[in-house]
Amino acid sequence: MNAVDPRAIARLQDALDARATGKSRAFWQKYLKGNATFRGVPMAGVRVAASAQTKAALRLFEEMPTEDKLAGVLALSEILVPHLSKNNLPSFARLFARGHIADWNICDWFCVKVLGKMVEHADEPLDLAEAISTWRTAKPLWQRRAACVAFVNHAKHGDARIDGLSALVLQNADALVRDPDRFAQTGVGWVLRELSLADRKAVVAFAEEHGDRLSREGMTYIVEKMPAADKKRLLNLRAARAGSSKTTSRT
Repeated sequence: MNAVDPRAIARLQDALDARATGKSRAFWQKYLKGNATFRGVPMAGVRVAASAQTKAALRLFEEMPTEDKLAGVLALSEILVPHLSKNNLPSFARLFARGHIADWNICDWFCVKVLGKMVEHADEPLDLAEAISTWRTAKPLWQRRAACVAFVNHAKHGDARIDGLSALVLQNADALVRDPDRFAQTGVGWVLRELSLADRKAVVAFAEEHGDRLSREGMTYIVEKMPAADKKRLLNLRAARAGSSKTTSRT
């Protein structure tokens, strides 16, 4: 699963070679005094070649087999991430809108391997995180889930690496928790489980506020890495509120 098809790399290299010039190669070889090797591709050409490969990777998501979609994920993640930016988000959003990402497996791979890595490599990570977070109100469930799951590998650091991330994650969770669908609930639970490592107080407050909305599975995710006392109290709180809701609905 960690391997990238060498043919994908070869296609990118061919696209770069097609845009190389001897003049550019000579300039950069001289500038770095022979300490690096160059094809001779101006930066504009690098961007064009990467863009073409991004379109090819996105095309794989349109295929029905999961393996094709995973190949698209890996091409974006392991070859093209340095060339991806906020400008690619509309194309990514169309994958959800058109049903090309429509199950938890592909959604989560895409979130962690592509969106999460994009944030990691971004010059302005909070700006990119905020752009991804606008998906929390999107119509497709999986796109809304992505607004939470994209940050599972970042949430455990809270604001330590990306100032403002904790509040953003909580805002996304607040939107998604209102959907009773299982995968909305587990998306909230997963990212808040990680955030609890950095800001348990804020996550406990969220769980207390939304105890009547959280499914048992969602709450179980959230408290998984908390001390036993917090875990027991919040699970009991959720159970009590769920029981109260059922009683009210019958009267």
